[in-house]
Order: sequence, then C-alpha cells, then structure tokens
Amino acid sequence: MPRKLPSLNAVKTFEAAVRHGTTLAAAAELGVTHGAVSRQIQQLEEWIGRPLFRREGGRLIVTEAGAAYAAIAGTALDLLHDGTRELLEVSDHVVRVSTTSSFASEWLMPRLPAFHLRHSQIEIWLEEAKEIVTPRSGGCDLAIRMGAGPWPGVKVEPFMSDRLVPVCTPGIAAKLTCPDDLGLVPLLHDGDVLAQWSRWLREAGAEVSPAMARRFDKGPRFASSSLLLHAAAAGQGVALARERLAETWLVRGELVRPFAEAVDLGTAYWLVTRQTVEPRRPIHTFLTWLGEQAALPPARVESW
Repeated sequence: MPRKLPSLNAVKTFEAAVRHGTTLAAAAELGVTHGAVSRQIQQLEEWIGRPLFRREGGRLIVTEAGAAYAAIAGTALDLLHDGTRELLEVSDHVVRVSTTSSFASEWLMPRLPAFHLRHSQIEIWLEEAKEIVTPRSGGCDLAIRMGAGPWPGVKVEPFMSDRLVPVCTPGIAAKLTCPDDLGLVPLLHDGDVLAQWSRWLREAGAEVSPAMARRFDKGPRFASSSLLLHAAAAGQGVALARERLAETWLVRGELVRPFAEAVDLGTAYWLVTRQTVEPRRPIHTFLTWLGEQAALPPARVESW
C-alpha cells in the first residue's frame, strides 16, 4: 500500500514554526522568506483538511492537533536526519558494533586481528554501551549483549553460551585444596546477578547454609567483569568469572582455575540487529565470523 504523505518541505516548515514559536524564526532557520513559511503551512493545512494553527490578531497559535502532529513530525525528521547522516558518513565497508566494555576488551578485541587478516576491507568500529540500543536508529549496525534476552523491537539471535568458574593467580590456587578453603581467602564480586558464590558452591556439591551464603557474599566488588578479572590477576582474591571472558587470562597462565566445577549459564550472549532489514554484506560477513568463533570450544585449560 503506497504511503499517503504530504510535502516534505511543508512538514519541515510546519515543524520548525511550532518548535520556534514564530514563523519569522522558522524562516531564518530554513533560509526562506516569512511569506514562504506561511504558504507552506497553508498548503499543509489544506492537504490535511484541518487547521494546525489559530490566527489571533496576526499571531499563529498552534492547535492541539497541530502540537501532536508537530511532535510526530519532529521524531520522523530526526530519524531521517540521523539515517541520512549515517549513510553519508559511514562507508559500506564499516560495521559499527555496540557492546559492553568487558565483552569488547576480554573476548572480542583479542580475536579481531584474526578477522582483519581474513577481511582486510571491512572496518570494525567498536562502541561501548551497557543498555540495549536499537541498531541503526541507535547509531550501530550490531549490538552484542549479555543477559536473559530476548528484547522487543529488535531481531535477537542466541550467540554463545558460558559458564561460571572460579579463577585466581597460581599463588592463591596453591593454598586451596577444596571449596571449603575459599573461606580463607578474599572472594571478589562484580555486578553480574547470575554470578553468586552461593550458587557456584551448591553446584559444586556443598551444602550452603544461610550463614555460609552471607559469608561468601562478602568481599571487594567491581563494576564490570573486566575489572573483576584484573583484580584477580593482581592477586586480590578469587573471582567467580565468566569462562569465555576469562579465557585469554587462563591461556596466558596469569589466572588458573583452582577447582574444576563450573556452573552452566546457558545462552548468555545475544546478537541484536534490525528487525526488518537484511544486513549489508559486511555485517553478514562479520556475523558469520562471530558464529564461527562462538562455535569454537573454550581453550582447553586444565584446572589447578
């Protein structure tokens, strides 16, 4: 069904007049005469078939219907402006990715050199954001998120699973022979609601009393998984970390797993794209590569 739309110039002129409150200011913004603004508004009112302004003593007073339509027009014009700017500024070979700082620094960035070797013509622009953004209207082509998912208004695909594992330096691990020994060392925490020490202890087969749960809930806290891992690598204690994010540290040997027990988080990461638009070829290429990386098992690192 074809769209039934008024003149874009008329809508722009009307929205500017409502926003500024005067036709003179609207004329100055648009670089036209005061008379041209009045004619565009009149044409829009004739097209719609109802008044958008009241004329009182030479002044224009926006009607209730006019104010509502101006709000809709402003939103539509902002979206058109942002989309046009992105089209002009961003090359067809650029993929803008929004994700959390922890996922970017601990999982994605160590793997990006391998992607660039295979696809040197594609540029990956990384942007940090904690909240879910709508691709394109939010300024990105793809969002990678941790969480329960899914989210409305976007296309969401499960990406990668993960597990919770304790990690610490080799020096601290040497002092630990069983999970009960964790009460002898500082336990590190981040803001992940799923990463509770009492949960891991239960999965490890320990009987967790309320008093034990409170005791294991104490300790330094960090705002992100990345800060948590850095604190553990600095020898501040034992962290309960996402295995995928800790993988690079484990492979380098800076962190080790003092115990083999792990808690499966199921689908922990999601790919968020536009709901109704087929991704451009560079986006599709990057999504395919991400899928290949996610399918690889975590590097085999023996527990301590």
